Amino acid sequence: MENITIPQIRILDAVAKENNFSRAAALLGISQPAVSIQLRGLQKQYGINIYYRRGKKIMLSDLGLALVKTGRKVLGLLDEMDTQVREAAQLNTGKIHVGLSCHYFVKRLLPRFIGAYPGVSVKASIGHSARLKEEVTACRMDIAEITDTRPAPNLYNLKFSEQEILLFVSRDHPWAGRPQIHIRHLHNEKMVALHTESMTRRIFSRKLNEKGITPNIVLELDNWETMKETVSAGVGFGIALEDEFGPDERLVKIALKGARFTAGQYFVCQPEYRELKVIAAFLDIAEKESEKYRILKQIEPNVA
Repeated sequence: MENITIPQIRILDAVAKENNFSRAAALLGISQPAVSIQLRGLQKQYGINIYYRRGKKIMLSDLGLALVKTGRKVLGLLDEMDTQVREAAQLNTGKIHVGLSCHYFVKRLLPRFIGAYPGVSVKASIGHSARLKEEVTACRMDIAEITDTRPAPNLYNLKFSEQEILLFVSRDHPWAGRPQIHIRHLHNEKMVALHTESMTRRIFSRKLNEKGITPNIVLELDNWETMKETVSAGVGFGIALEDEFGPDERLVKIALKGARFTAGQYFVCQPEYRELKVIAAFLDIAEKESEKYRILKQIEPNVA
């Protein structure tokens, strides 16, 4: 036996309001025969009496009135669902979970998205690129910014920028006055490094290994801010993407000579997620910010 349908519930509600098949049909924008056929079919299907005629009026039985009461609850829930869907489609509500391998995107891009879509709840997680790719691939995260030398396979990739990897030291370090330094001078030199999961460190180490150069890693740390504080204390040199440097009078950036150290920044998501309203809106803002960034870099190469 088939269940009562939404159209039947709507017809029953209209008949209860109008007490007339023709007026109920006009209210719903359907034909009068469609109304009577649906209700007669419902009665026949279940062997029940929902309505009876009194002159030209259609009167609902006690069962019919009880069904209308329950049906209006169902229709109310459907209206609520429709509102939720429309609000989400217009990005007045919703959620997005964003992963970031570079902390500065918190102040570069997220405020623009939040400003444009204040009704969308944003969760941001900072992590290393390999882990963020795993989270996106497993659909535990909606979208992530990662650092890598090439696009992530099997994911949609929006390239945000190409970054130089730079060396930085404390202002009183012997190298502080140099605009650049050859990588051969890094052999056995004291280095403060991020954990081995850092993609920036992996790219840097791979390039040095190709040249047979091995720095002396005296301290390995878990996050950028701690590494920056340690380098500023004169423990050793550090490395970072060019845009990771904010204003800090304690530190000096130095370009590397002898090999090209570059990394791309990509926003990645599941290919099918790209069509979701909230993801498409985020990618649109990321793409506009990327274009703005490229223009600013042409005007001022040292912009961060």
